[in-house]
Amino acid sequence: MSQARTRHSRWSGRAASGVAAAALSVLLLAGCSETPEEMLVSAKAFIEKQDLDAASIQLKNALQQNGSLAEARFLLGRINMRQGNVAGGVKELQRALELGHPRDVVAVELAPALVAAGELDKLFAEFGDPRVSEPKARAAVSAALGDGHLLRRDIEKARASYLESIAAAPDEPRSRIGLARTTALKGDLAAAEAEVREAVRRSPEAAEAHALLADLLLAQGRVPEGVEALREVVRLQPKSVNGHYALVSQLLRGGDMAAADAALESMRSVVGNHPFTRYLVALRHFRENRLAEARDDVMQVLKDAPQFLPADLLAGTVLVRVNEHALARSHLDRVLQAAPGHLAARQALIVSHLATGESKRALELLQPLLQVPQPSARLLGLAGQVFLANGDFERSEEYFERASKASPDDPGARLRLGVARMAGGDVSSAFEDLASAARMDETGIQADLALVVGHLRRGETDKALAAQAELERKQPDNALVHNLRGGLMLARRDIPAARAAFEKALAKQPAYLAAAVNLARLDLAERKPQEAIGRLVSVVERDPKSVEALLTLAEIQRATGAAAPEVLRTLERAEAASPGGVPANLAIIQHLLSQRQAAQALQVAQKVAAAHQSEPRAIEALARTQLAAGDSQQGIAALNRLVNLLPASPQPLVALADVHRSLKDGHAAEQALRKALSIAPDLIDARQRMIALALERNDRKLALQLAGEAQSRQPELPVGYLLEGDVHAVASQWSEAAGAYRKALDRKGGGQAAARLHSALVRADRKADAARMAEAWLKDNPSDLVLRGYLGELALGEKRYADAVKIFARMSEMAPQNPILLNNLAWAANEVKDPKALEYAEQALRLAPENPAIIDTVGTIQVDSGEVDAGLANLRRAVSIGPDLLPLQLNLARALVKAGQKDEARTQLEALMPRLKEGTPLHQQADALMKGL
Repeated sequence: MSQARTRHSRWSGRAASGVAAAALSVLLLAGCSETPEEMLVSAKAFIEKQDLDAASIQLKNALQQNGSLAEARFLLGRINMRQGNVAGGVKELQRALELGHPRDVVAVELAPALVAAGELDKLFAEFGDPRVSEPKARAAVSAALGDGHLLRRDIEKARASYLESIAAAPDEPRSRIGLARTTALKGDLAAAEAEVREAVRRSPEAAEAHALLADLLLAQGRVPEGVEALREVVRLQPKSVNGHYALVSQLLRGGDMAAADAALESMRSVVGNHPFTRYLVALRHFRENRLAEARDDVMQVLKDAPQFLPADLLAGTVLVRVNEHALARSHLDRVLQAAPGHLAARQALIVSHLATGESKRALELLQPLLQVPQPSARLLGLAGQVFLANGDFERSEEYFERASKASPDDPGARLRLGVARMAGGDVSSAFEDLASAARMDETGIQADLALVVGHLRRGETDKALAAQAELERKQPDNALVHNLRGGLMLARRDIPAARAAFEKALAKQPAYLAAAVNLARLDLAERKPQEAIGRLVSVVERDPKSVEALLTLAEIQRATGAAAPEVLRTLERAEAASPGGVPANLAIIQHLLSQRQAAQALQVAQKVAAAHQSEPRAIEALARTQLAAGDSQQGIAALNRLVNLLPASPQPLVALADVHRSLKDGHAAEQALRKALSIAPDLIDARQRMIALALERNDRKLALQLAGEAQSRQPELPVGYLLEGDVHAVASQWSEAAGAYRKALDRKGGGQAAARLHSALVRADRKADAARMAEAWLKDNPSDLVLRGYLGELALGEKRYADAVKIFARMSEMAPQNPILLNNLAWAANEVKDPKALEYAEQALRLAPENPAIIDTVGTIQVDSGEVDAGLANLRRAVSIGPDLLPLQLNLARALVKAGQKDEARTQLEALMPRLKEGTPLHQQADALMKGL
């Protein structure tokens, strides 16, 4: 039985298929028997039933048999437009017009279709003189012409066309909506609102009018009314993805999560699979800090809609938060490629590079944001963090102070207020504010960072450590926090503890570049170059596309004496990781220039400048390279390009003036400087150079006039009086110079004015007055380093090495991480045979492993203490890194003589002597050394 049933079932299936096929054949035959006119009638019936697909098939069949059916062309064009096939719609409507379908009828559809297709030239050619009579047609054509003019940003012509449309058909919403848009573009939002409300009154079912009303209300800050208008858009067009998207986005932006969730649920019920819907779901998860779900959702959105930039931005932001920085940057870079000025994308990218310790790259990305006219408190605070990470404490404090004024009511504002007070000298109140901000904000780190920096700058290492410990309690897994502790341990000269902290930072985040660099510096100081290189190699292996890691590896290779070709290979790997990228190419140019390979450097500079014609750094590098290659005229041309690229910046003009001055073209130099001063009248660099040009031609009157202009422009500031003092000093008029410097000091000229005043008093044979002034100044300003540094340099110059040791030792206590101070301390200590001299020098080297002067100090002390081979190696490395620092070459020659290597010393001196100006102290010392060989 079962078999019979099975067979019967199969036969029934075959029979059913046969019957269906026969019926279909009959239908097809019947269709084939229809005339084109009958098919047209059938298509109209389908249109009345809203079955546009069936109507389209019938119309195409009719036109296949008779392509001259004008009405069929017209109807098919209108259906194409309704179905989103704009190109097909325009084609059929134009053909209908050519075949003689009534112009008034076709114009109503064709004019707006041409706008939708972006074919504005055809629109104005066909309908610029409309030649339509029926009011509805005149209204539609005039409205379309208004849209065309609006697209071309000709607002007055657009308004005239919209008014013509309204005159023809007062109730036509499209023209009133267009008129409202022109009014809004002119900046009169209230009048635009009145116009669009009139459109809504006359056509309450026009969803587009409600959408524009929502935009206008939100632009005026009337959020509740704007939201209601968006709700009306959704009611009128329940399947409108854009309407739902706008409503949910605004509710999320306003923080009404309950309403946003309800609106999002409504959107999901209608268009749940649309990428916009899934994007909003991902955004909702992100707002709830459900980062894993947000990441998965937004990655799916990008899979279905790879060109949807908001999803790229969200993906990048989420991935930064979950420490997937390489992937995050690919998404954020895509946003910036499409929209270079996108603030949120650039900020997220900066945060990413800060998180991985790539502070230089973060600073590079920050530069364009520093020109934002009205930066937010968040942006200002981020700038402060970037400068802090780069060790620029002064600018860090400046931006934190500006941020405090932008947002006075949050923990971040209290933080920045504390920094501002500290900068103003109210230290006790400053620390109270910072501590209060740190207590208020349990998740943020800015207040704690500011506390650490503030205590560190005052030499309060223990208090800085206490602030860091609080920071570590809040964010125990943050690599930055442990890296900071390592820096504090270095300040205490506790090398094992510093190493442990840096290693912990790397354990938390193995690719954290800043910690790897710090460990590499410790390795270098302990003469473990291979371990230092290994640190960076490990980071590069984990993130082979990290340009900054590769650039840092190249720096470490250079610091360890790697061959120039090896360093170049690493730099070329960095360039390959980001083909055509500016940072890597700039590093290659600098490397080639340091090797005196100007021709090769010029090839790279020309390539990068051609690829980045609007990138100031690339053009600046081209100019610098052309000048190094001896092509002054091309260098001047490149600097002029830079001037045009940065018309609001005086710096390219200052650089241009320097080139003209080096070519003895004082007139051209003065012209460039005058232009610079017209842009920035208070620019000290330009004014100083103008004064120098005047003094070169013995025009002291003009020099003093320029200084007087600075005094008149800013009478409360010291700069004009410093300039006046410098003019008198050049003429050895020391009493007049001292008088001007005293005025500068009285105007808060600081240690700089005090140092110059001391020098002028000494040269005026008023040493007792100089000593009293310095003593009084340091008593009133105990934290000043500038005057102390000057006094220390003066002691070195007068060979009062014991005094120099005392001065630099005190300064080093006040600023324990300043490598230049430690270097000076080491040099002076070596002169008095202090056994700690090498320790000071090596500590300086850990902080600045590529500073040739510090390497030179280490090498000199090593040779003096009997470590001849190690010392000579460092001295040779110092010369290779700083080939233009002639005293280093003399120090190497001295060390070679001391080591008994007189032939090499003679070779060194023979190369050095022609580069020294005869009669100078350096030339005299080299000459004496040569004669002693």
